[in-house]
Amino acid sequence: MSSSEPGVIPKIIMGTFDPETRWRDSDLTRLPAMPDKDREAIVLCMDELLFPFCEPHDVLYSRCRIDPALHEYLNGLNFSFQTRYLYDLNNEKMPLPGPDVFKQCMFRLAADQAQNFTSDNRVLQTVGSDYLENAVLPRSISPINVPGDLQQTLLPDEFVSTHAMHILSPYAITADTLAYQHTAGPFGPLPDLETVVRVNSKLYSNQLLARIGEKSYGTEANSAAEIVAAGNILLKHGPYLLKDPFGVSGKGNLLIESEAMQRIIAKHLLAQEAGGLRSQFLLEPLLHKEIDFSSHWFIREDGKREFISVQRMMNHQQNYSGSIKADEDVLRMLEDAGYFNVIDKALRLLAEDGYHGFVCFDSMILTDGEVVPIVEINARKSMGLINSYLDKHWEPYGQTGWLTFLSLGLPEGFTIGKLLQVLGNSGLLVTVPGSYGIVPLSSNTVMVNEIITRRRMAEGLQNKRGMPKGRLYVAVLGRDDGHRSELVESLRQVLADMSVKVYN
Repeated sequence: MSSSEPGVIPKIIMGTFDPETRWRDSDLTRLPAMPDKDREAIVLCMDELLFPFCEPHDVLYSRCRIDPALHEYLNGLNFSFQTRYLYDLNNEKMPLPGPDVFKQCMFRLAADQAQNFTSDNRVLQTVGSDYLENAVLPRSISPINVPGDLQQTLLPDEFVSTHAMHILSPYAITADTLAYQHTAGPFGPLPDLETVVRVNSKLYSNQLLARIGEKSYGTEANSAAEIVAAGNILLKHGPYLLKDPFGVSGKGNLLIESEAMQRIIAKHLLAQEAGGLRSQFLLEPLLHKEIDFSSHWFIREDGKREFISVQRMMNHQQNYSGSIKADEDVLRMLEDAGYFNVIDKALRLLAEDGYHGFVCFDSMILTDGEVVPIVEINARKSMGLINSYLDKHWEPYGQTGWLTFLSLGLPEGFTIGKLLQVLGNSGLLVTVPGSYGIVPLSSNTVMVNEIITRRRMAEGLQNKRGMPKGRLYVAVLGRDDGHRSELVESLRQVLADMSVKVYN
């Protein structure tokens, strides 16, 4: 079926997983952080995790080519999608992109390539299945007692003007998204950049709580001196979190536990202020949380709001480490606490402020049972949303998946193909939909640093290999939490037997 036929509007799913760094004003001071080049390359390759948003007629447009072995494996589990990519790092006939080029926003790279697109299609490559005829849109799983007008019945991105030639479904909207729209469009409407940046700031979420009459834990500070003044008050009651307005998990947030530590950070920021930069931070007391969770929604262009899911988050030392669908007991607790009413008020304000699209609310349940409905707002796709869409795939088999990852150090000779083979031989690999086990979800997040290191050594640009780092994202399909934990331990053992180091 042609993409021009009525009823089929193909989506292009793409994005860059570090939009916060691109939203952040360049004249703001920064908290101290250790540079991690390995992490940066891994994050740039996380766009391959967007495949669950694809229907068979859609295109996943990624920075790097998904390993053919993984693509074939996912296709065997009925994940059907087309792929388009910028770089095939394993193709030694093509030079490696320079670091400054490789780290550019995916939309900027795609816009530049679209502008230079030639009829022989030598660089831009597309593979995959034909368009699906009469596609049926799956229904979502709704929480108990969520108001009917908030329940989702269609995949959000499908509900757009039929005048659009394509739907652009970004992970997040950046300035470069607009450049790609202008170069490669026409596409369906997206919210404007100024609105997106505003609603993604932690300052916005803090102010929104006051606007809807809910308790706010945050204190805004616009200088190092203000941080010290507010921090001294907070430290009388315990540690606090110092948050960059556009900080993300493991980056841009610091736990301040003493006045001595606070003085060191203040000195660091004062030096930047003396150089002409300005400070902008949010201070929050470290709350005693029992459960981290997130709720996922879609705001249509007309302001209608749709529920997608609630995901329980696994965090380790302020860092994200996984998502799994919240059970009915948690949903019932949230309903009784009035959580969904609070979120509905927030969604209404987001729509009034001009935002439409996917939105995630990070939330908490404290040890005393108090529900903190809005810790921060992510007006974009998110890891929990990816797991929600994976769950749509497992739902016909009565399964719920745990999306998680392992940070790896790779030995020489390691490949995704070998990993799939070893997992298959061990009986741990899910090969038939509906069975229990491990589903690998990413290839370039695992291999990008190893491939670059290997090629640089071959070209004489690097002498020592070291232990290239990667990150393996997986869905863990088990009977319950205990079984899923057993499967992850078995995965760890398989990797150890392959001489792979696991760091987390």
